Amino acid sequence: MKKIITILIVFLIVSCKSSNTSNTTNKVLVFTKTSGFRHTSIETGVETIKELGKTNHFEVTQTEDASLFTPENLKQYKLVLFLNTTGDVLNTNEEQSFENFIKNGGSFMGVHAASDTEYDWSWFGKLVGAYFINHPKPAIATIDRVNSKHPSTKHLPKKWSRFDEWYNFKSLNKDIKV
Repeated sequence: MKKIITILIVFLIVSCKSSNTSNTTNKVLVFTKTSGFRHTSIETGVETIKELGKTNHFEVTQTEDASLFTPENLKQYKLVLFLNTTGDVLNTNEEQSFENFIKNGGSFMGVHAASDTEYDWSWFGKLVGAYFINHPKPAIATIDRVNSKHPSTKHLPKKWSRFDEWYNFKSLNKDIKV
């Protein structure tokens, strides 16, 4: 998990475009609230992201307090990262503030169980790309690389095998490009 978070955070921070939502560049809000299953890896993930922040010069604020999702508070962040969030974690006002943050140029990153969050909020489902259904036991799968030009996939072979925990999804966003 540490390697995946490292790759994703560094890639996102480096590639984030400037936006009018950010008074302080390179400030990340890591949101870890759960109202369903709670992954034991959350604390390790937070510490890993904080280490990455020190190394890569970005400030990390971790919270489970959804009341921080206000227009004024979110303005200070370049990125909001949902780290293994589950269930219904934001009320209507908090959802609207977060949606406006994204629409005004803020960035979002969902790690692992973020797709197991906010099932009744269709806008979030579209942002995440799909909703989690379940996962079988970890297994080996062969993946076909369909895009050889994107920085996240160009180093991969045309077919590669990996042992992992594979997710099944529902409500796939028809506009996402895999």
